[in-house]
Order: sequence, then C-alpha cells, then structure tokens
Amino acid sequence: MFKKRNLKLVLVMLLMVSLLMSACSSSAPASTESASASETTTESSTSTDTPKEMDKMTIQLKWLPQSQFMGYYMAASKGYYEDEGIDIEILPGGSDIIPEQQVYNGVADVGVTWVSSLLKYQSQGWELKEVAQVFQKSAMLLVSKAETGITSPEDLVGKKVGSWFGGNEYEIYALLEANGIDREKDLELVQQDFTMNQILNDEIDAASAMTYNEYGLLLESGLSDADLNVLDMNDEGVAMLEDCLFVTDEWIAENEDLFVRFLRASIKGWQDACADPEAAGQVVYDADQSVSLEHQVYMAKEIAKLVTPEGFDPAKIGYIDMDAIQQTADLAYKYGLLTEPAVLDDTTITSKYFEEATK
Repeated sequence: MFKKRNLKLVLVMLLMVSLLMSACSSSAPASTESASASETTTESSTSTDTPKEMDKMTIQLKWLPQSQFMGYYMAASKGYYEDEGIDIEILPGGSDIIPEQQVYNGVADVGVTWVSSLLKYQSQGWELKEVAQVFQKSAMLLVSKAETGITSPEDLVGKKVGSWFGGNEYEIYALLEANGIDREKDLELVQQDFTMNQILNDEIDAASAMTYNEYGLLLESGLSDADLNVLDMNDEGVAMLEDCLFVTDEWIAENEDLFVRFLRASIKGWQDACADPEAAGQVVYDADQSVSLEHQVYMAKEIAKLVTPEGFDPAKIGYIDMDAIQQTADLAYKYGLLTEPAVLDDTTITSKYFEEATK
C-alpha cells in the first residue's frame, strides 16, 4: 500500500514537471518576439534621430559682400536655408569675376547679375534663364554739385559726365537721346573710376552713382543732400533693371525643388532685411567687413527701397515685372548692348519658380 502511494506521488510530480516545461517552451517565442519588437523600435528611433543630409548649393554674387545682397546673408544668418534642408555657400564677386561665367561653367548653381548683362549673354547663345527679379527699380543716378546748376538732362549739354562704362553706360545713353542730346557732340563722356574723387575735385561736372553706394560716399565726404542735384533714371523714364537671379537650363531641369526651397528661404531673408535694414547691415558687416558698419547700414536702407519700393508688397519679393523687363531689353537693343531684339519667353525667363515658392 505504501509503495503504491509513493508511486502515485512520483507520477503526479513527473506530470507537474512536464507541464511546467511545456509552459516554458511555449512562452519562449513570445519572449523572442517581444525582444525583436524592442529592437525594431530602437532601430526606428535611431533612424528618426539621424540628421537629414543637407543639399549643398552655391550662389555667386555680382560684387563684394555688401548690403546689396543682404537678403541672402540674412537668410543664412537666421537659418532659413537650413530649415529648407540647404547647406548654402555664398560666393563673393569682384572686378575679375563674371557671374554668368561662374554659373555657366558650374562653379556656382545660382547667380546674381543685372538684367541687361544677362540679356547680352543670352543673346550670344548661353543657355541661362532668369528665375527671379530682386530689384524692382534702378539704382542708377547722375549726381552733380548744386553749384553746377544741373537740374535737368538738358543742363548736361557742354558738361563732362562720368560713366563706368562696361555695361553701365546704357541708361545714360537713353537719358541723353530721350532728351535730344547727341552724346558724341553735345557733351563729353569721361571714364569714371570707382571712387567719387573726380566730382569731389571738380574734374567732372556729373558722375554716375548708385543710390546705395556712391551717393552715400558723397554724403560721407561731408556734402549734404542740399549740396547735390540728382537725375534719377526711374523718374526720367529710362530705367534698366538690375539685380536678378539666374541659372542654367541644365541645372534647373534637375533641381527644380531645390531652387524653389532656396528661393523661399531667400525671400524670407529679404523680407526680414527690408523690414530691419540696420540689423541687415550688421549681419553683412559681420559676414565680411568689406566696408564700414555705418556704410553697410546706409546701403541696407537704400537697397530696401529698390527691393520693396513704396506700395510694393514684400510678399512679392522676386516678382518679375515683364513690362520693366521689356523696357530694359528695348533700351539694351536700341543703344547697342544687344545686336538684335531680346527673346523674352520661357527659354530665357520664367516666373514658374517664384509662383511655386510664394504660393
């Protein structure tokens, strides 16, 4: 009897051990699945935390770092390009750097140049396209000392008038002809240097000046607005548009989305710069001290008037006014910069990307 009871007890214990082993065996896959899910979650988290690779991009300026280009420097300073996934490089220009060549040869992706200059290269078969117009007005002036009595174009007759030439003379040619003045006979056009010493020393009667640069140099020399007379190309109806953005056909065909993101960030930068030119001048000065802080701020204030003139909606910065473009092209052809009328269609100019960036 005792042996049978012990045998039953042993059988019960063996059964319990068997059940326990079975339970452990069946729960193992669930544990493995749990671990696998945990690993997946960790991998997913790690993947999400990995920084997104930035798209590298370069913009070639027309001149040295100055507030003429403050929108791009402001956008970079405020991280707008980074927000759009762009690692931007701003390439300064200079007297020996031609933006059209830099972009055409692939040194830069986007360039800044004057519309008249771009039209010239396009007319020579370069596949370059204007994709945004930053300056809505011309900055070109003819400035003279008040004592010369030059208050109208007709007063230029018999005078020495300075020009930088090299593509900067066509608005002057247009101004003269529009007022019946023969540039070969009625006055003397003189090669002007990049200082304002010739007019300060009375070597010429009227000098070319950009509103945002050379005119400011005259004020900094001690002259006041009252000491100077100004002929403004916009007021005289012979303005030619200046700073625009352009690309090659090949690059934009492969980088439409990248350019739209670049333009969206740039517009934000220009909006901020025009709203607070003192801050913009400081940003440009911090980027490269090519001129004094005071002059950078002066330039910034004047540039804002060209990019967002009175009554212009800052939301439309970059807008291409085809009437103004046509006037620039007509003057460029009439006065010899172009040998034939400019082609203004989708092959040379487009608002497509501006519309995408501002919608």
